[in-house]
Amino acid sequence: MNPEEKIEKIKKLITKLFNKVMTMEGKYMMPYSTNNDYANWSVIYRIDRVNIWETKKYNNCIYSGTIYLEPIEIKVGFEGDWEYMKYITDLPSWVEDDVKDSILDEIEKWLPMVCVDIDFT
Repeated sequence: MNPEEKIEKIKKLITKLFNKVMTMEGKYMMPYSTNNDYANWSVIYRIDRVNIWETKKYNNCIYSGTIYLEPIEIKVGFEGDWEYMKYITDLPSWVEDDVKDSILDEIEKWLPMVCVDIDFT
């Protein structure tokens, strides 16, 4: 198998791992709240595209790349009253980190020789 075929196979494996629309939900304490009020959040996303290339720069990483996520729906609310957001950055920064980390954990578990970063389109 030549290098291009290997890269295509890795792309297909990553896409297959996350071949569905995914949802993450949680809650965070609202800033400046005196009553410890929480806001619920929900992010629905899917993989938009995967860019992978061969690298010899790192010992543990044979392949590097970027996985681009397409946000489908981002919302925040309180007691079922949802407000829809346009960008993941409209939520606290750790929400985006949690979404990215959940994907990176799966990649590391199944494809340890692939080092990627995650970005929202």
